Amino acid sequence: MDTLRLRQATAADHAGTEDSVPLMSPTLTREQYVDVLRRFYRIVRAWDAWADQHAPEDLRAMVAERRRASLLADDLKTMGESAPPTEDDVPNGPMTATAVAGDPRAVFLGRMYVMEGSTLGGQLLARHVEQQLGLQPGLGDSYFAGYGDHTGQRWREFKSLLEALPEDDADTVIASAKNMFTLFGDSMRTSIAPKEIVAAS
Repeated sequence: MDTLRLRQATAADHAGTEDSVPLMSPTLTREQYVDVLRRFYRIVRAWDAWADQHAPEDLRAMVAERRRASLLADDLKTMGESAPPTEDDVPNGPMTATAVAGDPRAVFLGRMYVMEGSTLGGQLLARHVEQQLGLQPGLGDSYFAGYGDHTGQRWREFKSLLEALPEDDADTVIASAKNMFTLFGDSMRTSIAPKEIVAAS
Protein backbone atom coordinates (compact mmCIF):
# COMPACT_ATOMS: atom_id res chain seq x y z
CA MET A 1 0.00 0.00 0.00
CA ASP A 2 0.98 3.63 -0.42
CA THR A 3 2.29 4.88 2.94
CA LEU A 4 2.22 8.48 1.73
CA ARG A 5 -1.55 8.17 1.36
CA LEU A 6 -1.71 6.85 4.93
CA ARG A 7 0.33 9.76 6.27
CA GLN A 8 -1.76 12.32 4.42
CA ALA A 9 -5.07 10.72 5.41
CA THR A 10 -4.15 10.76 9.11
CA ALA A 11 -2.33 14.12 9.23
CA ALA A 12 -5.16 15.92 11.03
CA ASP A 13 -5.54 13.04 13.50
CA HIS A 14 -1.80 13.10 14.14
CA ALA A 15 -1.84 16.85 14.76
CA GLY A 16 -4.78 16.55 17.14
CA THR A 17 -3.00 13.89 19.17
CA GLU A 18 0.20 15.95 19.29
CA ASP A 19 -1.81 18.87 20.65
CA SER A 20 -2.89 16.69 23.58
CA VAL A 21 0.75 16.15 24.64
CA PRO A 22 2.06 19.37 26.27
CA LEU A 23 5.67 18.27 26.66
CA MET A 24 7.12 21.01 24.45
CA SER A 25 5.73 23.73 26.69
CA PRO A 26 8.40 26.26 27.74
CA THR A 27 6.84 26.25 31.21
CA LEU A 28 6.71 22.46 31.66
CA THR A 29 6.91 21.51 35.34
CA ARG A 30 7.96 18.27 36.98
CA GLU A 31 4.38 17.65 38.13
CA GLN A 32 3.03 18.16 34.61
CA TYR A 33 5.64 15.82 33.19
CA VAL A 34 4.83 13.06 35.67
CA ASP A 35 1.14 13.42 34.84
CA VAL A 36 1.95 13.02 31.14
CA LEU A 37 4.02 9.92 31.89
CA ARG A 38 1.05 8.41 33.73
CA ARG A 39 -1.22 9.02 30.75
CA PHE A 40 1.31 7.61 28.32
CA TYR A 41 1.72 4.58 30.54
CA ARG A 42 -1.99 3.85 30.48
CA ILE A 43 -2.31 3.77 26.69
CA VAL A 44 1.07 2.14 26.00
CA ARG A 45 0.43 -0.61 28.56
CA ALA A 46 -2.98 -1.21 27.04
CA TRP A 47 -1.43 -1.32 23.56
CA ASP A 48 1.21 -3.83 24.69
CA ALA A 49 -1.49 -6.09 26.14
CA TRP A 50 -3.68 -5.82 23.04
CA ALA A 51 -0.74 -6.35 20.69
CA ASP A 52 0.34 -9.47 22.57
CA GLN A 53 -3.09 -10.95 21.88
CA HIS A 54 -3.64 -9.76 18.32
CA ALA A 55 -0.24 -9.65 16.61
CA PRO A 56 -0.07 -11.80 13.46
CA GLU A 57 1.99 -14.92 14.11
CA ASP A 58 4.90 -13.83 11.91
CA LEU A 59 5.15 -10.49 13.75
CA ARG A 60 5.04 -11.74 17.32
CA ALA A 61 8.81 -11.70 17.87
CA MET A 62 9.09 -8.18 16.50
CA VAL A 63 6.18 -6.95 18.61
CA ALA A 64 7.63 -8.53 21.76
CA GLU A 65 10.97 -6.78 21.36
CA ARG A 66 9.22 -3.44 20.80
CA ARG A 67 7.19 -3.47 24.00
CA ARG A 68 7.86 -0.17 25.76
CA ALA A 69 5.51 0.19 28.73
CA SER A 70 8.29 -1.00 31.03
CA LEU A 71 10.33 2.07 30.01
CA LEU A 72 7.51 4.32 31.20
CA ALA A 73 7.29 2.40 34.47
CA ASP A 74 11.04 2.94 34.93
CA ASP A 75 10.70 6.64 34.09
CA LEU A 76 7.92 7.03 36.64
CA LYS A 77 10.04 5.35 39.31
CA THR A 78 12.97 7.62 38.45
CA MET A 79 10.67 10.62 38.86
CA GLY A 80 9.65 9.37 42.31
CA GLU A 81 6.38 7.66 41.37
CA SER A 82 5.80 4.10 42.49
CA ALA A 83 4.58 1.40 40.12
CA PRO A 84 3.22 -1.25 42.53
CA PRO A 85 3.86 -4.88 41.51
CA THR A 86 0.21 -5.90 41.40
CA GLU A 87 -1.64 -8.38 39.23
CA ASP A 88 -4.27 -5.73 38.50
CA ASP A 89 -3.72 -4.56 34.94
CA VAL A 90 -4.44 -1.32 33.15
CA PRO A 91 -7.72 -2.08 31.34
CA ASN A 92 -7.42 -2.53 27.60
CA GLY A 93 -11.16 -3.02 27.11
CA PRO A 94 -11.64 0.27 25.23
CA MET A 95 -8.93 -0.73 22.78
CA THR A 96 -10.62 -4.05 22.08
CA ALA A 97 -14.15 -2.69 22.00
CA THR A 98 -13.39 0.01 19.45
CA ALA A 99 -11.30 -2.01 17.00
CA VAL A 100 -12.32 -1.37 13.41
CA ALA A 101 -13.57 -4.07 11.06
CA GLY A 102 -11.41 -5.47 8.30
CA ASP A 103 -8.49 -7.80 7.65
CA PRO A 104 -6.84 -8.48 11.04
CA ARG A 105 -3.33 -7.82 9.74
CA ALA A 106 -4.35 -4.48 8.25
CA VAL A 107 -6.14 -3.51 11.48
CA PHE A 108 -3.10 -4.44 13.53
CA LEU A 109 -0.61 -2.59 11.35
CA GLY A 110 -2.83 0.49 11.28
CA ARG A 111 -2.71 0.70 15.05
CA MET A 112 0.97 -0.12 15.16
CA TYR A 113 1.62 2.72 12.70
CA VAL A 114 0.62 5.17 15.42
CA MET A 115 2.72 3.52 18.13
CA GLU A 116 5.82 3.13 15.98
CA GLY A 117 5.46 6.59 14.50
CA SER A 118 5.53 8.05 18.00
CA THR A 119 9.16 6.92 18.37
CA LEU A 120 10.29 9.28 15.60
CA GLY A 121 9.55 12.54 17.41
CA GLY A 122 10.29 11.25 20.88
CA GLN A 123 13.97 12.17 20.87
CA LEU A 124 13.11 15.83 20.30
CA LEU A 125 10.72 15.65 23.25
CA ALA A 126 13.40 13.98 25.37
CA ARG A 127 15.93 16.75 24.73
CA HIS A 128 13.39 19.42 25.65
CA VAL A 129 12.35 17.62 28.83
CA GLU A 130 15.99 17.16 29.84
CA GLN A 131 16.69 20.86 29.38
CA GLN A 132 13.47 21.99 31.03
CA LEU A 133 13.62 19.72 34.07
CA GLY A 134 17.37 19.18 34.38
CA LEU A 135 17.22 15.44 33.71
CA GLN A 136 20.17 13.32 32.66
CA PRO A 137 19.67 11.60 29.28
CA GLY A 138 17.87 8.30 29.74
CA LEU A 139 17.01 8.94 33.39
CA GLY A 140 13.33 9.75 33.61
CA ASP A 141 12.83 10.05 29.85
CA SER A 142 13.96 6.68 28.49
CA TYR A 143 10.59 6.08 26.81
CA PHE A 144 10.97 9.14 24.62
CA ALA A 145 14.40 8.02 23.40
CA GLY A 146 12.53 5.56 21.18
CA TYR A 147 14.89 2.79 20.12
CA GLY A 148 17.95 4.99 20.40
CA ASP A 149 20.32 4.65 17.46
CA HIS A 150 18.06 1.93 16.01
CA THR A 151 14.96 4.13 15.78
CA GLY A 152 15.34 4.96 12.09
CA GLN A 153 16.12 1.38 11.10
CA ARG A 154 13.19 -0.02 13.04
CA TRP A 155 10.85 2.51 11.47
CA ARG A 156 12.00 1.49 7.99
CA GLU A 157 11.45 -2.16 8.89
CA PHE A 158 7.93 -1.41 10.03
CA LYS A 159 7.20 0.77 7.01
CA SER A 160 8.16 -2.13 4.73
CA LEU A 161 5.39 -4.20 6.35
CA LEU A 162 2.86 -1.54 5.42
CA GLU A 163 4.20 -1.30 1.89
CA ALA A 164 3.80 -5.06 1.50
CA LEU A 165 0.05 -4.86 2.11
CA PRO A 166 -2.24 -4.89 -0.93
CA GLU A 167 -3.77 -1.54 -1.84
CA ASP A 168 -7.19 -3.06 -1.12
CA ASP A 169 -6.27 -2.95 2.58
CA ALA A 170 -5.45 0.77 2.57
CA ASP A 171 -8.86 1.92 3.78
CA THR A 172 -8.74 -0.53 6.69
CA VAL A 173 -5.24 0.57 7.69
CA ILE A 174 -6.26 4.23 7.55
CA ALA A 175 -9.42 3.62 9.61
CA SER A 176 -7.45 1.62 12.17
CA ALA A 177 -4.76 4.30 12.45
CA LYS A 178 -7.40 6.99 12.89
CA ASN A 179 -9.02 4.86 15.58
CA MET A 180 -5.69 4.52 17.39
CA PHE A 181 -4.99 8.25 17.19
CA THR A 182 -8.40 8.82 18.81
CA LEU A 183 -7.70 6.32 21.58
CA PHE A 184 -4.28 7.86 22.20
CA GLY A 185 -5.64 11.39 22.27
CA ASP A 186 -8.54 10.45 24.55
CA SER A 187 -6.12 8.79 26.97
CA MET A 188 -3.87 11.84 27.01
CA ARG A 189 -6.82 14.13 27.75
CA THR A 190 -8.14 12.03 30.64
CA SER A 191 -6.52 12.23 34.06
CA ILE A 192 -5.14 9.13 35.73
CA ALA A 193 -4.55 8.52 39.41
CA PRO A 194 -1.14 7.22 40.53
CA LYS A 195 -2.77 4.07 41.95
CA GLU A 196 -3.66 2.99 38.39
CA ILE A 197 0.01 2.55 37.53
CA VAL A 198 1.06 -1.11 37.60
CA ALA A 199 4.25 -2.94 36.90
CA ALA A 200 4.80 -3.71 33.22
CA SER A 201 6.01 -7.19 32.45
